[in-house]
Parts: sequence; C-alpha cells; structure tokens
Amino acid sequence: MSPYENTYSAFMLDHASGALPRAEQLVADLHMALSPKGHRIGLIAASMGGALLEAADPAEISGGTAEPRRAPAAPPERSMVADYLDCDLMALKWRKSIFGVKTVKTAMPMVELLRLDPGEVAPGHNHGRRDVTVVLTGSYADEYGVYTRGDLAFAEPGMRHTPRAVGDETCVCLIATESGRPLLGLFGLFGIGVRKLKDQSS
Repeated sequence: MSPYENTYSAFMLDHASGALPRAEQLVADLHMALSPKGHRIGLIAASMGGALLEAADPAEISGGTAEPRRAPAAPPERSMVADYLDCDLMALKWRKSIFGVKTVKTAMPMVELLRLDPGEVAPGHNHGRRDVTVVLTGSYADEYGVYTRGDLAFAEPGMRHTPRAVGDETCVCLIATESGRPLLGLFGLFGIGVRKLKDQSS
C-alpha cells in the first residue's frame, strides 16, 4: 500500500467518524458526490466505523469511565454540496492570487476555489500547510499524478509541485487548507531555502 493510500484511507475514516475539520468534511462530501469510488469507500468507512463503535466496550472508548458514547459529528448539509455542484463555476468573480492563478474565496473559512484554464500552468510552489483538494471540473496533473473530476489530492507541508491543467476543459478545484500558521513561512512557499519533500526523506 502506498503512502497516498494510507492517507486516503485515514481521511475517509476520519470523515465517517466526523473527526475532520469542517472544511475537509466538505471536500470529502464532494468527493463522495462526484466519485463512484469515493461514494463506495465512504459507505464502507461509515459501516466499519459503526461496527467498531457497536463492538467496543463503552469504558474503553471513554478512557475507563462509563460515559455515554458520542455520535459522529453530522456532515455538512446537502445544500452545501449542492452549492458547488449546481452553480455555474465559470460565472464566479475570479481574481488572480499572489501566485498568479485565479481563485475565489468561499463563505467557509479555509476553503477556496482555484481555476486553471486549458493549458495553464500554475507556478511551482511549496506547501506550508496541509491542503486537501477535490476536482470539481476538468482535470490537472502534477509531479505526483493526474486528477480528474471527483479525485482527491493531498499536499503535506514541504511538498513542492507544479499543477497544470490537462485536457480541453477548464479545471476548477475546491481546496481546504488546515488552519494555523504556514510551517515554512511566506518565503518557504516560493521554495526559498526549502528542500523538496523527497530530499528530506532520503
């Protein structure tokens, strides 16, 4: 199993248990709505989580005290998912970010939309915080793979990549970024004084 598969499995289990931050919960809900595989894995994760919760001793879950079990946090309402699936994404007020790519801030904190038109290449950059991305339309590629509608992509602090739109359709992604200060600082995002993640692991 690859590190990506481990990350994906943990992410979907966290989604099923309600443990994800609200922004990442929305990404997972969109992944389940757009990807047949995501829908299937989400249902399996929810079933596994429910079975484990039913089989567990209440004292073990609560650390030895006889407190009642808590239900998983409720996922975002269907209307939040529909907001992104049913709207005309191209008609939004896109603005260029400091990285030179078109983005739209959303009403939810730590969530934004990113747009790459056919053939467009985003500047190479490092990630200072964890990002989880779901592709809403089109597809893009980077050094780690090709991502199409419904796919998830995970970026950990220190990861460097250069996303580019592939195909004839505009690529729009929804990105959830973890809260807090960037690990690498502003200069680290542009790659100043930062090694690639693969160099750090060797």
